[in-house]
Amino acid sequence: MLGFQWKHFANFNLAIKDNLEIIVVDDGSKSHPAKLVNRPEGLPAFSIFRILHDIRWNQDAARNIGAHEARAPWLLLTDIDHLVPEQTLSDLYVMRKNEKSFYSFPRIKYGGQGPTVPHRNSYFMAKTLYWKIGGHDEDFAGIYGKDILFRKRANRLAEERFLSDSPLIRLGTETIRDAGTHTISRENSLARRVWGYLLEFLKKLGLWRGVQTLKCEYTKVH
Repeated sequence: MLGFQWKHFANFNLAIKDNLEIIVVDDGSKSHPAKLVNRPEGLPAFSIFRILHDIRWNQDAARNIGAHEARAPWLLLTDIDHLVPEQTLSDLYVMRKNEKSFYSFPRIKYGGQGPTVPHRNSYFMAKTLYWKIGGHDEDFAGIYGKDILFRKRANRLAEERFLSDSPLIRLGTETIRDAGTHTISRENSLARRVWGYLLEFLKKLGLWRGVQTLKCEYTKVH
């Protein structure tokens, strides 16, 4: 899937490339590390970071690392199985942006099929707003689905604006086998599920520490 993304980025026009920085965060997977995936010529500026310890469902830390390392004042955060069309990037670049709002996208399936529901974890927002929201809480690493808590905090602190004419494109495993996870289960064990709800409850009451960010060791590999 990452190889597919690199080819997609390389085909952007020069005006888009000159105003774009790609940040890939490898969550420490033992197979196919991101730095070894073949890259074509003509890519925009990019960086690859790798978390040093492989923790299942550690996307919260990956998001925080990307937001921390980004040099630009605006962030587009999405998952590896979502392509960002060149026209969508162009729309974002020229539109009048509000630093107090965050923006969400419609999705279409790869191949031009009809729209699906928006992806709950794809956002465009100012870097300052990301950190005002508090980032993703790394205390929930290893528990699938708790990244939705970031959206809940975002909805409390900022206005969501839906960019109905600027879609993302979702690929499925029928197109790229590893577009979806197939090595670990999305089903939380009973213990993890109970702990996830208990931890969320304790944090809500102020009986547990606040949002934890940038707690995972990582290194820049490119």
